[in-house]
Amino acid sequence: MHFQSIFVQTISVLFAVQATAHALPTDLKADLAAVGDRLAAAVGAGRDGVDAGLGAGVGAELGAGWFLGNVCKRPPAATCLFYTRGLSKAARIFAKKGGADMTTIWEMWNSALYDKRQIKSNPLRCIMQKKEDRNVYFQNMSTAMATMCDVFATVMDKSVDSSKDPNKIRMDGIWGQHEFPTLQKSGNEGKVNQIDAINQDGTIVFTFWTRGNSRLGRGLGGLDKRDTCGIDNDQTAADFDEGGDYPVDW
Repeated sequence: MHFQSIFVQTISVLFAVQATAHALPTDLKADLAAVGDRLAAAVGAGRDGVDAGLGAGVGAELGAGWFLGNVCKRPPAATCLFYTRGLSKAARIFAKKGGADMTTIWEMWNSALYDKRQIKSNPLRCIMQKKEDRNVYFQNMSTAMATMCDVFATVMDKSVDSSKDPNKIRMDGIWGQHEFPTLQKSGNEGKVNQIDAINQDGTIVFTFWTRGNSRLGRGLGGLDKRDTCGIDNDQTAADFDEGGDYPVDW
């Protein structure tokens, strides 16, 4: 009887730990709802007196630090896969195929944080509705991801060809202006020492950057509760890219 009691208690603890691992942090929905309400009020008031600039409200409320504190799947070392505009869906598919076991931005946070539905119960509806706010939201999420990457990272870009010229890589979006500068820093949670560039199907690969020896020839310009981590379909990634209903400037 005593053994049976211990067994039941152990199983109960294991189930409790498992449930906690997959559940939203208790204050996550409240945080999102509060931000959503403020942004909704800003939209209703023509944004007068609310934002210092486009997306400023989102940046202040949901900064990279907030995303770091609410991540549900940190990327294992040497698995981070970034990409430039037009490759959200392609990068996610590549990350999963052939045992590549790479990590994109679409697997790291609770699925509620990618919710684009324009319904009142979605606290992100106002952020997703306006491109400037969407850009800032995903800029901050991307910066948080880059902060966690360690040892090695990869970037996918349409311009990668047999010339293997690093100066062809697109640098005017989130990759060039937020993710890459963050990866170059040495005081992050992780420390990336090399970044490879690949084409869309991964058949062409070259070293884009190594710590202390950059090949670049130019400088860089200035909720509903859900239990899943990441999105559950490739189309969601495509919807947040050029040609999608909610494009972001990756």
